Amino acid sequence: MTSSYDLFRKLDRRPLGKQAFSVGFMLKAPYFATVRPWVLDMRPHRGEVKIRKRRGVQNHIGTVHAIAVANGMEAAMGLLAEATTPRGMRWIPKEFGSTTSRK
Repeated sequence: MTSSYDLFRKLDRRPLGKQAFSVGFMLKAPYFATVRPWVLDMRPHRGEVKIRKRRGVQNHIGTVHAIAVANGMEAAMGLLAEATTPRGMRWIPKEFGSTTSRK
């Protein structure tokens, strides 16, 4: 477990702890601030975030843009990986997309 997971567990037990962790998460990874993910859960094999539907993430027809959803999923996956990766190890995404072999 990583220090970020330890911090989430510590803050999760406090009032406004998830909100504080979410703000810190966005400060550490500013790219995610574009969708403002609120961290709901972080533990091994689980990362859960919530993205509010607001003007900044909507497309021209008023629905949440697919890229905003993808950014939220990437944030959740990062939390899951941080909580799942053993202490002393690092996770580095190697590939995005299909796992089928290429010719």
